[in-house]
Amino acid sequence: MVVNKSYSDGDLEMSANDSEVQDKGSYGYEEALDLAGNGNYNMLLLSACFLVITAMGIDIFGLGIIVAAATCDLGLTLQQIGILSSMPFAGIIVMSYPWGYLSDTRGRKLVLLVAMAGSFASAALSSLAPTWQVLAALRFISSALSSAAESATYALLGECCGARVRARYMLLMTSALMLTPTLYYIWAYLIMKLEFSYPFLWLELRPWRLLALVMALPLGLGAAALWSFCESPKFLVNVGRSGEAVDALARMYRVNGGKGEFPVKEVYLEEGSKEEVGVFSLRSLWTQIAPLFQRPLLGRTLLLFYLTFVVYIANNSFAIILPTIFNVFFTSYASRGAGAGFCDLFAEAEQENSTIVQDADTVCANSINDNTIWAGCAHGLSFFVLNALISQCAGKRKLLTIVILVVAAAAAIGVDLTGEPLSGLVLFYVFLTTAMVFGVISSYFVTLYPTSYRGMVACLGMMVARLSAFSGTNLVSGAMTQHCSAALYGASGLVLTGAVAAALLPGDSLQAG
Repeated sequence: MVVNKSYSDGDLEMSANDSEVQDKGSYGYEEALDLAGNGNYNMLLLSACFLVITAMGIDIFGLGIIVAAATCDLGLTLQQIGILSSMPFAGIIVMSYPWGYLSDTRGRKLVLLVAMAGSFASAALSSLAPTWQVLAALRFISSALSSAAESATYALLGECCGARVRARYMLLMTSALMLTPTLYYIWAYLIMKLEFSYPFLWLELRPWRLLALVMALPLGLGAAALWSFCESPKFLVNVGRSGEAVDALARMYRVNGGKGEFPVKEVYLEEGSKEEVGVFSLRSLWTQIAPLFQRPLLGRTLLLFYLTFVVYIANNSFAIILPTIFNVFFTSYASRGAGAGFCDLFAEAEQENSTIVQDADTVCANSINDNTIWAGCAHGLSFFVLNALISQCAGKRKLLTIVILVVAAAAAIGVDLTGEPLSGLVLFYVFLTTAMVFGVISSYFVTLYPTSYRGMVACLGMMVARLSAFSGTNLVSGAMTQHCSAALYGASGLVLTGAVAAALLPGDSLQAG
């Protein structure tokens, strides 16, 4: 072998050592993952995780449709409707920290299997809830369990895909959340058109109970879909189960179409990648979370948490009550036409809503409006397609984040300034594209942190997200009728600060050790 004489002795020694290590079949994790390839296994895992994220989205965000449909049967007041609608956020807030810890210490796949199966059982049982209190309790449990998918799926998929496709897969996963409104709006449209009432045990089986059961099914299907996949090989290496990690990588290699024997016999994490994780205790919890708020992780943690706060309070505060916004808009527009601005329609609806509160029959008569169904479907499907297109530009995450937030902020300012409701509704749709940043932030949680902290920081991020959405929803629900313009202008200013924060993100080439 001819060696270039310009090489230093150190270079030659390093090259010889690397060659000797690889001859023995020992590889660094990222290199071993590249050898396993990107093919059928990765695409099937992406599909399974996509289903799990979709199921979680339906379980959490679809509750508003169930509550609206169950109003008459359960005799709900508006205050009780508010409590029920907040249950998913409460469940997520309570379980974000534990799921992060368990994901990092017990495994991504194990957490997902247990959580999704339990969530399916609780959501299915909620279809038989005799009172609104029981329904609230079961949906709290369901969302608390399904919320594990919000971080564990990204960690599982991200650690089974090579660096070349990782960011694109993360963004494709977020497309699942964009698809969920289309699914549950269509199911609601088809099922709520049915008219039946059958006595069963202590209750009457009516269409809304069938809707609740149908919306629980994806949770069970998601758990079943994950059953045949391997645990994250990187997690296995990190907790000292290297043999199982090699077996998992070898299986990925075979399913991806690899020929011959898998060359990796031993896999190790590169210097600085391995982190020790203690046994379950309050001390170990603190041991895992403390480094996130210490150098060198402090700056990126605060930056990502602020971006999470901005994006989720701006988007989810409006998105969670979107069916109500659509109903008010289309009802008021039918009576006033184009002679009013976007916010004028909501101000006019306030007195009508007061009448509805006092008239139970009127509330029951107001089933899910057809225009609300089609608007919700258009919203979900268009955002699904848009997010899939944006995922093709995953290599420019920082630029995408800044552009999306600036455009959304400008749209929020223009919603009521147009003086015409339909154009205002279009701009309101544009403002809601802040949801496109969800997947970008999730991908940063994967790429900017060591393996042992990824699940934890993502779950803490989701706790920030849901606390923001929980408080924002209560503010926005009242402000849309009384202070609509102020709410939109405030949201615009907040989103602009998010664009400034996004400019401080590291370059897209930065990866965690």
